[in-house]
Amino acid sequence: MKTAALILSIILLPTVCWGQDDDFRQYVREQQADFARYVKETSDDFKAYNDSINREFAQFLAETWPDYKLKKVEPPIKTPQPPAVYRPDIPPTEPLKLPVRDIVPLPDPTVTLPDLPRDEKEDAHEEVTPTPPPTVEEEIKTIFYGTTVGLKKATYSLPRLASIDERAVSAYWSALSQLPYTDWAIGVQRLRSSLKLNEWGLYLLINHVFDTYFPGRSASEQTVFAVFTLNQLGYRARIGRAEGQLMPLLAFDCGVSNSAYFEYSGIKYYIVNLDHVNLTSVQSCRMDYGGADRLIRMALTTAPKLQPAITTRTLKTTKGEYTLQYDSNYAQLLSTYPCVDFHIYAQAAPSEAFLQSIDNTLRPALQGKSQEAAVNLLLDMIQNGFKYMTDGKQFGYEHWNFPDETMASAYCDCEDRAILFSHLVRHLLGMDVVLIYYPGQHLAAAVHFDNPATRGDYVTVDGKKYLICDPTFIGASLGMAMPDLKSTTVEVVTLK
Repeated sequence: MKTAALILSIILLPTVCWGQDDDFRQYVREQQADFARYVKETSDDFKAYNDSINREFAQFLAETWPDYKLKKVEPPIKTPQPPAVYRPDIPPTEPLKLPVRDIVPLPDPTVTLPDLPRDEKEDAHEEVTPTPPPTVEEEIKTIFYGTTVGLKKATYSLPRLASIDERAVSAYWSALSQLPYTDWAIGVQRLRSSLKLNEWGLYLLINHVFDTYFPGRSASEQTVFAVFTLNQLGYRARIGRAEGQLMPLLAFDCGVSNSAYFEYSGIKYYIVNLDHVNLTSVQSCRMDYGGADRLIRMALTTAPKLQPAITTRTLKTTKGEYTLQYDSNYAQLLSTYPCVDFHIYAQAAPSEAFLQSIDNTLRPALQGKSQEAAVNLLLDMIQNGFKYMTDGKQFGYEHWNFPDETMASAYCDCEDRAILFSHLVRHLLGMDVVLIYYPGQHLAAAVHFDNPATRGDYVTVDGKKYLICDPTFIGASLGMAMPDLKSTTVEVVTLK
């Protein structure tokens, strides 16, 4: 592409030809000026292109919104299995192979992570977005999850949302499209890149930008702004109306278990309903925003670069005390997550503070131990180091924890423990782990051991034996499944 060639020439040629004559230096300056003109022209073209889409979409928003019946995925843990306590006085049974109903493979990224169609305007716009940050004089300083960030100063004149009916929403959308929205879209992308946020973090950042530029506005106005900005960036998002307010409807690349949704053209749109109001239907425009084809990807392959707020917690177990650390700023961001697929939690990047603390504290405690002894130590730490409480009692709704969240929480339940355990075993011991899902009741883990003689209750995955390890079966060592669940047919969730 022309852009790539220009960038390459600007970056490489002065280095390769350092010290040559003034004619060459003049050539480089001309190339840089040509590139600057190209960036401006491309940005202007992109805005003109989007302006036409926004005008057309505003007309659709003004039309009557139909009702869409909402569906809700049955919560994976509907009737939680209470913690069991191992009874050493009861004679152990022979190891049992648990019946497996299904093995849930990791999703194919070519299917679950669709990107925008690549046309010239979109490619050019993506290359424009890494613009230099604003100077100090041009910045508004604001705090995003404990981290000071700078936004370009701007005074936007945006009318209030008069009501939440179709015509008012259409007028508000038109008002947003009259503003220099590419400025804040570029600013959001720049910040997202510098903070290393995933696409859920991008959504949170967009909402923060709205609060910064338009303080004191309503949640319904924020919804329109967030959906508007996501659409400009190519993401599938809709405005929904229910219970007297507007709510975002987002399309994710994975399943979500604690949010209602409806399907439109084969795409599931989930209500971001932070108050967890029980809804049966939602009204929304009969059209999707043109050209917005991306699903919001929820994987957390890299921890964001937030200002750390390192907090210490001591876990008391039957084998000693372990003082660990976590990042409460990161935990606060993670607490906003809807209940996505289990594998996303089990494979998410913990904070650097958490990883360093388990390396400094737990790795020496495991040094020289066999795989079996090391796994049993980690089981004991989680079984006895945390207090149990179901999500229903603690929150009133389903909420699953990432490792930093579990460290920050006063209580946790089976899925939080299984997810934390899987992280520790994989990071500290380098052993293969799968999650064991007892449909509707429970989540545990299973570990593959090098020694084929290691015995216990197990499942078989691709010809390999994985022994049950249950962090909610208090006092139980590896290979012990809860007695009441031994005959339950399970699903196995594979991990990388």
